Amino acid sequence: MGSLIVEEAAREPARFQVVGGVESEGHPQLGRPLSGSNSAKVTSDLGGLLRGADLLIEFTTPAATLEHARAAAKGGVPMIIGTTGLSEERLEELRSLARQIPIFWSPNMSVGIVIVRRMIQALSQLLLQFGLAEKTQVKIAEVHHTRKVDKPSGTAKALARELFEATGWLIRDEEIEARREGDVVGIHSVSFRLPSENLTLQHEATDRRVFAQGALLVAGHFHRLWTQPGWYGMDHFVAALQESPRK
Repeated sequence: MGSLIVEEAAREPARFQVVGGVESEGHPQLGRPLSGSNSAKVTSDLGGLLRGADLLIEFTTPAATLEHARAAAKGGVPMIIGTTGLSEERLEELRSLARQIPIFWSPNMSVGIVIVRRMIQALSQLLLQFGLAEKTQVKIAEVHHTRKVDKPSGTAKALARELFEATGWLIRDEEIEARREGDVVGIHSVSFRLPSENLTLQHEATDRRVFAQGALLVAGHFHRLWTQPGWYGMDHFVAALQESPRK
């Protein structure tokens, strides 16, 4: 993801300037130029790197995310987080750090998932209005590559929360069908089984680049939309764009 973000940012040099990338001590890439960048290099000194940055984009592991967020809060640098598998305890600490800096977190940065979530709201409300809610069975399923650690995915959990908030229908983590196959980037589906018909909302990410593009979409608007510390997500982003359309 780090390499993809650098590559995508390099396509828009007028909007983005990558100042560096971070790896752990002893990593073989330390000191080397970032792929797609002529000047930015890989370093283990996040604190030093943040002194020359005005935004940190972070896709790592839960433990590293907290470490980086503490450094960002200390340096007063806003942060975009795409890390998944964060426990409630870690999310709570991130929310606490968001009292010091603006922090944006989304388990899925794709625009398509935002659309699917809005469709879940609309479809669920229609089923309630038609009096079909009690006759409907809902299933959430996801498929990812075999290297993905968290199961079910953060996106599948977010879709379950969307469903619960829209209708009160509860799908627990253990009820989500989660499969790990080959090199699948990510497939999520929400199926509604009605008495005589079935409806399925499905999103498939065909290239991991979509998550880098989504993160940079948010990054491009970040300082215009959020100047105050706070905990933000895709819903805030969409709402902010609607309230403050780009001129």
